[in-house]
Amino acid sequence: MLHRPSDASPGAERDGEPISFGMEGPLVLRFVEEGLDPADEARLAEEVAKTLPLRWSLPTRALERLDLLSERLGGERKLLEWLDGHPGLPRVTARLLVLADSLDRYTDDPAVVTAVRDFRAAHGLPDELRGVLPPATDAETLTDISSRLERQLFDHDAEEARSLGLATSRWLRDAVSAADAPSPGLAETGEVMARLHEDIAEASL
Repeated sequence: MLHRPSDASPGAERDGEPISFGMEGPLVLRFVEEGLDPADEARLAEEVAKTLPLRWSLPTRALERLDLLSERLGGERKLLEWLDGHPGLPRVTARLLVLADSLDRYTDDPAVVTAVRDFRAAHGLPDELRGVLPPATDAETLTDISSRLERQLFDHDAEEARSLGLATSRWLRDAVSAADAPSPGLAETGEVMARLHEDIAEASL
């Protein structure tokens, strides 16, 4: 998820070089090197939450900062756990990004895609997903939702993203539960979606 550029220069922020996308270089470096007081750490978590959703399109300097944070915290999963530890936007963002990552993984599972296609054919779409998905359900359907979630977060539409995340996790949970050919893999997917739905519902902005 996060990659350090070969030309990264951690000292740039000390020299006053501005950081893109709202991440303050000195704040990042202080967190990495010596830690922050609770108020500053909460502010950094807010900045990371606004930066992380479209990490692939970030400029080099912002990617470098995310990489430093990830290394300091112990990896990408730990970075999301750290975000989840801060209420409000950071927690909502962390939980929606976990959902987005899960959707990307399930798009490669033919059993999940078939279950979604059959469920949609039988029951249609929930109101929240109408206008979001194209008419056909295929291997790209879940990836389309994942991309939309990340875009909404990046565009600061966190409440809309949260609503979409709740609708998607509920829809996918119900789809795999109603599959014509149940399997342990589909049952596990249903459990994951049920847990994510609960987590997202508990996180408030």
